[in-house]
Amino acid sequence: ADVNCILKKYVQQGILTEQEIKLVLPGRIVRFAKSNLASRMAAAQEKKRLWREQPFVIGLPAKEVKTEWDSDEMILVQGMVDAYFEEEDELVLIDYKTDWVKTEEELIKRYHTQLEYYQKALEQITGKKVKEKVIYSLVLGKEIVL
Repeated sequence: ADVNCILKKYVQQGILTEQEIKLVLPGRIVRFAKSNLASRMAAAQEKKRLWREQPFVIGLPAKEVKTEWDSDEMILVQGMVDAYFEEEDELVLIDYKTDWVKTEEELIKRYHTQLEYYQKALEQITGKKVKEKVIYSLVLGKEIVL
């Protein structure tokens, strides 16, 4: 009921359309809100140690981007980190996925490299170590730690 109320407010505020909220599955949002990851994020938020939707641009040697490129020429990689938080002076990187998959392995295979880039970016930008990379699959309703 709370999720549906929030969605209605989003329509009234013009954040979402009626058509868009028909695509939202409130049960999946509730499941995430009750997860261990959401609890950790809430604890970090209370300490002002949670960041969301952080854009980045980093330079990487070409051979790190594609193994068949045998060059140290710098390639710019840009992206958007869904969320990360600080816990015990290290970072936890979070990437939400809505892909319709049957197994965790599908998501790991599909997004492992992307999260490696995100880790490098966060470590370069913040000077802190990423201790954990987490994919939260809304379809599977679970967190997948890489």
